[in-house]
Amino acid sequence: MLIPIRKISLWGGVLLVAGMLLFTGCTPVKTATQEGGKTESIVVINPETTAAAQKVLKFYQAVNLDMPRSQLESLLGVTGEVQSDGRVAYHDPQSDYGVLIKYGEDDMVFAKQLLFSEKSPELVALNPFLVTDKQAYRMAAGMPFYEVQDVMGSDGIEISLSKPETGTTKQVIGLGWFNSDGSKAIVYLNLPKGEVISSEFLTSES
Repeated sequence: MLIPIRKISLWGGVLLVAGMLLFTGCTPVKTATQEGGKTESIVVINPETTAAAQKVLKFYQAVNLDMPRSQLESLLGVTGEVQSDGRVAYHDPQSDYGVLIKYGEDDMVFAKQLLFSEKSPELVALNPFLVTDKQAYRMAAGMPFYEVQDVMGSDGIEISLSKPETGTTKQVIGLGWFNSDGSKAIVYLNLPKGEVISSEFLTSES
């Protein structure tokens, strides 16, 4: 089952790290009718699927904002790779996944982003319906999260989170919906307000 999104708070700490699907292992029960009257089949979310997703997301989920760099690296147990923009990538040796970290001047985690595999089958399995570029670009700035859920068909998977910039309360969270061909829709929300900032649709060649 899916918990009605209108009853879920988007602020006060954490937003649905993997929608409610990842943590509950519930099965989506609604259908989706696409353009032309075609009805998409439903993906059943079973315990094995949930366990697989939790396993590949473990690096991302283990990291908390404001975590000291020394604590993070001790926890993950791997050496980070410094990127050209200064962010540091940590890869899980057991999977193709990882986490990309932006550190603040205090050497604590300012932002984190999921590093996923090319086609991310474990995350595709959590997505009840195929998502399209048309859906992604229906996201107007200021749209509330319950409308995002209505358009996309599910809550999405948290793939990025950052602290508010200095002098603002706007905290940006990114939610992703994955397709089996490697394409994905990403919606960025202002977490305190639960409103859309922007969205994008990425293909496997992006």
